[in-house]
Amino acid sequence: MQIRNVQVDEDKDILQKKDKASKAKQINWGKHCETGVKALHESLCDETLALWNMNTPEEVWSVMEGVSHCPGLLKSKLLKFLIYKLVFAHEHLAIPIADLVQYLQSTHHSIKVAADLISIVLPLLDAESYYLRNAVVTAVMHILMADFRARDKSTTAAADEDGPNDDGPTPSSTSSAQFRPLSRQRRDTLFGVLEDRVHDVNSFARSHVLRCYRDLCEEGAVPLRHIQKLPNIAVERMQDRTSSVRKYSIELLCVLLEHNPYRETLDRQYYEGQKNHLVATFTAKKKAVMEDVEEQLNRRLSGLNVNESQIATNEEEREVELQKLERLLLFHTHALEFIDTLENDAIPLLIQLLGSAAITDVLESIRFFHQAHAFRLHQATQGIRAMLILIWRTDPKIQELVLKTFQSILFYKPQTDLLVAPTQAAQTLLTLLDGCTVSDATCLEQLLGVMKAKELVPQRVIAALWDLCGDNSSCNTIGHSIWLLSMLKTPPRLEVLLEHGLGARVREEHNWLCVRATSHMLQNWNFKDKSLIPDGIEPLVVSLQTFLTMIDETNLDWFDAAQQAIEALFHVCQFPEQPCGDIVATWSTALFPTDEDDHDEAVCSASELSKFVFILGHVAIRMAVYVESLASSVKEARNKLQHDQSKADKEQSSMEDELGLHAEIEAEEDEFLHALTQNDLVGRNLLGAYGPILIRLVANEDGIFDDELIKEASTVALCKFMCISAEFCEKNLPLIFTRLKECQQPSVRSNIVVALGDLSFRFPNLVEPWTSHIYARLRDINVNVRKNTIMVLTHLILNDMVKVKGQVSEIALSLVDEDKRICELAKLFFHELSKRGNNPIYNMLPDTIGRLSTSATLSKKSFQEITKFLLGFIHKDKQTESLVEKLCHRFVTTAEVAHWRDLAYCLANLSLNDKSLKKLVELRKLFKTCLVDDGVFECFQQLVSKAKKFSKAETKETLDELEHVINAIHSGENLDDNENLLDLPHKKPEKVKTPRKAKKGKESTRKQNVSVETENDENAADAMPKRLQRKARKPTKAKEFIDSDDDDDEDNDDEEDDVAGDDEPPAGRSQPGKRKKADAPRAKATHSKKKK
Repeated sequence: MQIRNVQVDEDKDILQKKDKASKAKQINWGKHCETGVKALHESLCDETLALWNMNTPEEVWSVMEGVSHCPGLLKSKLLKFLIYKLVFAHEHLAIPIADLVQYLQSTHHSIKVAADLISIVLPLLDAESYYLRNAVVTAVMHILMADFRARDKSTTAAADEDGPNDDGPTPSSTSSAQFRPLSRQRRDTLFGVLEDRVHDVNSFARSHVLRCYRDLCEEGAVPLRHIQKLPNIAVERMQDRTSSVRKYSIELLCVLLEHNPYRETLDRQYYEGQKNHLVATFTAKKKAVMEDVEEQLNRRLSGLNVNESQIATNEEEREVELQKLERLLLFHTHALEFIDTLENDAIPLLIQLLGSAAITDVLESIRFFHQAHAFRLHQATQGIRAMLILIWRTDPKIQELVLKTFQSILFYKPQTDLLVAPTQAAQTLLTLLDGCTVSDATCLEQLLGVMKAKELVPQRVIAALWDLCGDNSSCNTIGHSIWLLSMLKTPPRLEVLLEHGLGARVREEHNWLCVRATSHMLQNWNFKDKSLIPDGIEPLVVSLQTFLTMIDETNLDWFDAAQQAIEALFHVCQFPEQPCGDIVATWSTALFPTDEDDHDEAVCSASELSKFVFILGHVAIRMAVYVESLASSVKEARNKLQHDQSKADKEQSSMEDELGLHAEIEAEEDEFLHALTQNDLVGRNLLGAYGPILIRLVANEDGIFDDELIKEASTVALCKFMCISAEFCEKNLPLIFTRLKECQQPSVRSNIVVALGDLSFRFPNLVEPWTSHIYARLRDINVNVRKNTIMVLTHLILNDMVKVKGQVSEIALSLVDEDKRICELAKLFFHELSKRGNNPIYNMLPDTIGRLSTSATLSKKSFQEITKFLLGFIHKDKQTESLVEKLCHRFVTTAEVAHWRDLAYCLANLSLNDKSLKKLVELRKLFKTCLVDDGVFECFQQLVSKAKKFSKAETKETLDELEHVINAIHSGENLDDNENLLDLPHKKPEKVKTPRKAKKGKESTRKQNVSVETENDENAADAMPKRLQRKARKPTKAKEFIDSDDDDDEDNDDEEDDVAGDDEPPAGRSQPGKRKKADAPRAKATHSKKKK
């Protein structure tokens, strides 16, 4: 029978007996419980615990739970002290004690008893197990929740007791007597406990505290003064390194938004207006009170009668009113601080978390921005635009949540399932598009296309967008509406586009957004056959020609609109060369008159010349694409015709294939296409006639064309001409690279770098000798030039259009660039490069380290940061061993102490295995003189200490040997090689005869390799032990060439790494310090002879 039932039965018996004798025999169960718990505590010794297989019997904790059923028993100080000793004596049993702590707080509804119990377990916050700490935090949370409910119930009971009640005490009054809320000081202490636990060393404990805060906020149990601290706590934990902590911190922010104590909207303008009004009112009333007090004081001093009671009443009323205004002012101040924390601190971090690799970070950030938009936070729009790029994520959860979020934001009322009016939805889309960058607009187009394909866009919204294209709307509204309709792949209304997209109003206001949007919609119009284009398209083509031949002064938006207009002409016209030729002829006649009389008076502005040059370049590149598309369509048609004819006459087609007639026809067509693009388009055609003009504009030898717009437009046009013809490109490459180096205008250099990326793809052999000039732009003074350069080089290298060479060290320098975006691009480049099968980073690493170490502009800190990042990509043991040997050989190639320290730092940051450590011991002669320097010695000490942390039992002996060698050399001791080398096989290998039928070419190649390595490694040989030098001079055995494939099957990179470094020994060379196994020479030689 449980103790609780025994006590209840005994209490009933005592009440029934009235005589004094029976009262004298009453049992004091509290005293018995104290005695029992004391006996349990004394029995829990080491000898007693040995009777059970577990650390402690579970029955003890079951007895403890039974005792906790009686709150009256827990009032005993001795019993609480015994429980305290039991808990702390067996702190290592984290899970049972944690269950007991949570049981204590969950089984008692009395706040007083629970608060008394929490004093026992609060010291467990310093326990080693996070289970115990989490249990205490849970107990604190439930006490705070119970305290909140008790205060609420006591308030309700007080309201009920105000009315007369003749029936006696109500249940509410009984409950109010039972619940005793905590004092303010004790409640603040418990909140302080939660605030301290947020910085727990364990991530699970930090996550648990944030969950408890979330539950308290959902219950409404957090006072207003503590709510002000929670946003800062959540923002701080959003920077945690653990994803679960970041997840619960964002959830806490969402709950704070949803249950904020201010208003349903958090509009900054509203609260600032209210605050300013309250400040003005408070100041005015305070001034009035001061004037009234001064007036009454003057009346008293003058001896006039004063009504003291009336004055006291008025002062009291005014004091109450001022206190009310002061509280309202403090409320609005706290609201503004809450908004500032969310907008200035939380939202920038959440925008960064949208690009996190952890899916939970992305999902929770999306939910926060959805809620922030519903509460009208001004900075939430930035987060919504940052979410647009997530439409390209391949994870289905992210993509699905993005689509649902944007559907709710665009077409539904906040936090409801009701659709908004179509006009309001259209205005929301216009607001989202307004201010978008080019990348944002591309992402929005993809998003709307996916939503339209999944039928998530209501048709009424599309109709509302067409309705906005009218006379009552501005040109910006019309342009954005047409642009959104083109993103939605809506079939165009030609009359609306002609009247409002390309009408006279657009040309008068010079608002080219409508022209660009109309051209974009025409490009999205899918024409299966251009011969079936409707008749209404001709007026649009004429309007586009009129726009492209405008000679009036305009703004810079004209160039973007002109590019889209030319694209639209090539898309909708069956023969686009005719309207484009008319456009070029019109500009040529206007700028370069043919009459001699008008020739002397011909003058053009910089804007006109820039427009003409821009049109020339873009028409030329589009004509090249158009010709290639025509050629491909002709080939497809011919192949289809041949396929149909082959079914009818198989014998004839097979004979033509054998004779090569089809291949001859294709070769003739390719030759004709090549001659057309290489010669006619740029050489003899209408566009080719203006090539010399472009060259003169770009060269600017006389300094006449110094206008920035002319420089930029002419350079881009010349680069487009060069993309068409190889001959034209080869002729003008020196001019382009001269302008890249000498031009002072950053936009020109940026455009040239981007164009060189296209030229490298088009004519790689022509641009390859100039690659070093492209790498040099990574050190440009302009941030945009550097950013464009690293993006172009990343594209070229990762797509195998440019080989990875020694200049990659220039990209490595971008890892410590001043601009954070460039650093991120450089890290992304190396991450993608490391995913290649042969790991090019390993092959180029020795040469890169050597170049970085000799760089005069690179600081020590930057060198260490770069090399530590690059060495993190070396994971294979064979690569590490080879890299250790290469770095050791570099010690003897330099006499600079700074270079020694750099090499030692690189060795210290490698993850060394047993073979690598043995290699260091063998090659200690190479860095023996370098260990005299304290910096080098410190790096080697770090190497040893790092290896000891992750070493196994078999590597301990090698580590001890290496540590002894390093300390001995640094202290100046003279070590004998024979005593300090590790136990290596000393049996001399037997000679293996070279097979007689071996090719002479291979033998001569091997001899050349041996001679070359002897010349390159003279310094290294001087520093090597004599025994190892003799071993290195031995000829290569036949067995090595036979078994070389078996040894290198695990990693093929070891065959390539010797080519990457300039001063690395050849692959066929016998490495110093590495012995060969002695085998039966005759058998192996015979076997190899037969095999060959």
